[in-house]
Amino acid sequence: MPEKHWIAVDVGGTDIKYAVFGADAEILRHGKRKTPGGAANVAIPDAVVAIAEELTDRFGAIQGVGISTAGVVDPESGEILYAGGTIPEYRGTNLKRVVEDRFGLRATVANDVNAAAVGERWRGAAAGVDDFFCMTLGTGVGGALFCGGKLVTGARSRAGEIGHSLFDKGSGTTYEQRASMSALLKRAALELPGFDGSGATLFEEAKAGNASYAAVIDRWTDEVARGIANVTVLADPALIVIGGGVSEQGDSLLDKLKARVPDYLPPGFSPAELTAARLGNKAALYGAVSPYFI
Repeated sequence: MPEKHWIAVDVGGTDIKYAVFGADAEILRHGKRKTPGGAANVAIPDAVVAIAEELTDRFGAIQGVGISTAGVVDPESGEILYAGGTIPEYRGTNLKRVVEDRFGLRATVANDVNAAAVGERWRGAAAGVDDFFCMTLGTGVGGALFCGGKLVTGARSRAGEIGHSLFDKGSGTTYEQRASMSALLKRAALELPGFDGSGATLFEEAKAGNASYAAVIDRWTDEVARGIANVTVLADPALIVIGGGVSEQGDSLLDKLKARVPDYLPPGFSPAELTAARLGNKAALYGAVSPYFI
């Protein structure tokens, strides 16, 4: 009897990541490709189908497809209810229907940060923690909240969407337009002559003692810390998990945030414990496939 497999796909504003899971919920293969440009309501479903076709041809015995995606998702219908400017023309897209119609398999769709939070609680940094917040810093900023061991989705599936909060009237920007990795790289490009646009270069130069690079990161870190403080006051989590590509910076970033978050908290409010996502950029893949295992 052939071994059973499950496909996970994580749609982001920059990349689409994918993985094949075996019966023991371990990743057998993973990879990524650039998120296609153009109208997302056509380009992204086409890309997801192409990935699923390739993996089905190679592995066979596919039992289901789990999809995590940027944007506000109706988890029942699989429809994208809202998407910011990072993925234009995405609203109304229904990846669940597209995949089920094409492959005749069960498909699930979840918001990417909700999926990352589920993944981290299942097999990562939040294992055994009932009250925590997961914040991802990437092309945008996402958030997901667990309370009492349950994911909080809200009346309109928008709970935890910290990226759209902290709107600044003066600059006309949201939190994610100031605190995302995209915002950091944009700021670096404007302020650092000769900067090559790479996040890895930015952090490496700062660690090597380049003061101008470190100053750009420090100003960005202050903005990130302000959002973490707001989460602390509103949700009172025991733990805040920092995910997204920037989580690879580990303790060097966490130490900066731990030093700055208290500056934005009122007297008497203790900061939540901060940790990096243990599953890194694969957290949402684990969360996307989790309905087939837990």
